[in-house]
Amino acid sequence: MVEQKTRLSEIEHSVWTELVSKAIVRSISSLSQMVGQTITVPTLDTRPIDIKEVAYLFGGPEALIVGVYLRVSGSVEGQIMLVYSPQAAFELLDLLMGEAPGTTQNLGEMEMSGLGEIGNTMGAHFLNYLADSTGLSLNPSPPAVMMDMAGAILDAALAEIMRESDETWIVEATFGTEDYQHSGTFLVMLTPELLRVLTEHWSHNNSEALPGNAG
Repeated sequence: MVEQKTRLSEIEHSVWTELVSKAIVRSISSLSQMVGQTITVPTLDTRPIDIKEVAYLFGGPEALIVGVYLRVSGSVEGQIMLVYSPQAAFELLDLLMGEAPGTTQNLGEMEMSGLGEIGNTMGAHFLNYLADSTGLSLNPSPPAVMMDMAGAILDAALAEIMRESDETWIVEATFGTEDYQHSGTFLVMLTPELLRVLTEHWSHNNSEALPGNAG
């Protein structure tokens, strides 16, 4: 018997798109204090993607990627992983460190620590927004930063999701300061259980905003 995996309903897509979009804007904007400049998010698009296609966003299973991984605990357990191409990670570090674009060319101990700090700040603000919107308690673990082939990093992170769903979420965003704009693709790889609980709590608290419930 073929195992049936879940797909989001139309309402769940609508709810989750709103939650993720606003949470990502909050998390990216949280970097403003770190860089001492206002960071804005001019464009942002969220969409589900088939899990089998995730590695190809970054050039295929053998392409190098940088991952910042956080576990989620509290009202429900789950995971978050921010995934960048090496070049996108270098650009983000240049922005953080106030360097000219193109300055960072590799990831040493200092650079890995900087990415961990970025992941910790973004992850905490991302979860805080979701918690405020749903009434749940959501706490991030300390971040784990790694650079390896996409297959090696993503296979383990996606295995938990694949047991229940064929999809995960990506966020494509342009962000930066007035003088420097950066485009990046983020994977918001939340477990189906975490996604389901967040959606249920948001829907309960915002029932009047659901499609078809207008007054």
